[in-house]
Amino acid sequence: MSVNLLLVTDREMEKWSEGGFPARTLRSDADLREAFHEPAQSRRPVIWIAHHASQLSPLADQVPLLRPNHRLLLLGETKGVERDLLQVIFRIVVAPGTGMHILPAEELREVLAAPHRDELFVGGVVDHANRLVVLFRGTLEPVVVTFGWFERRNPTPRPDFANFEVTDYGQTVRLGEYEATADVILYVHDTEYRRRAKERELKHDPSFGAALRRLRLLRAVRRDDFPGISEKQIARLERGESTRPHPRTLASIAERLGVDPAEIETY
Repeated sequence: MSVNLLLVTDREMEKWSEGGFPARTLRSDADLREAFHEPAQSRRPVIWIAHHASQLSPLADQVPLLRPNHRLLLLGETKGVERDLLQVIFRIVVAPGTGMHILPAEELREVLAAPHRDELFVGGVVDHANRLVVLFRGTLEPVVVTFGWFERRNPTPRPDFANFEVTDYGQTVRLGEYEATADVILYVHDTEYRRRAKERELKHDPSFGAALRRLRLLRAVRRDDFPGISEKQIARLERGESTRPHPRTLASIAERLGVDPAEIETY
């Protein structure tokens, strides 16, 4: 899904902007108000990214002009009246606190900048009373999954809903020792994603990154479990954002996965 990204800057968010993050940067109250009015002619979702709720206070008097495509990803915690106000201004608010878990800032940045951010999760919350897990994609669209879906076929290990986390740069949902990948969850719960996935299966991505990811998942190895190789480097290889690794790096990856280096691309 195509979205517009707006970055409300402070000292922390300026680091994102300086790093080439693909978003329009808003640095003043006037910038915020102007950006709030612009989407009126567009149906594309608009994601606002900010560090603190107080940065968005200039929008409080714009509520009558609310458009249904405004969504907010807040990195800092907020609660009480402040959170209530944000939920009036924005159609969707994703922020840490009250049980909500979101990815660390560096991983969030990678997911939001990804071409297929709608196929990754930025966070979620567990609703124990209704036995639901609500996951938010990189477009902030929610995906609701029942406890029963995770518990199907008596998996081992069993899902621990009190120990919930989104990991692996948005590709994995962890419930204690139990893990489910984003692609499996979306394949079941999103008809449009399932259609795209079937098209990709027909073509079968032959790239090194796709083969590496299939083999890693087959071996149940996490991205941060490759000695001497960063999780970020593995993620970029799998997404095809980095070229084929150096022979020494390739040898280390192959050793951890228990195959010959030349075999990786056969998966």
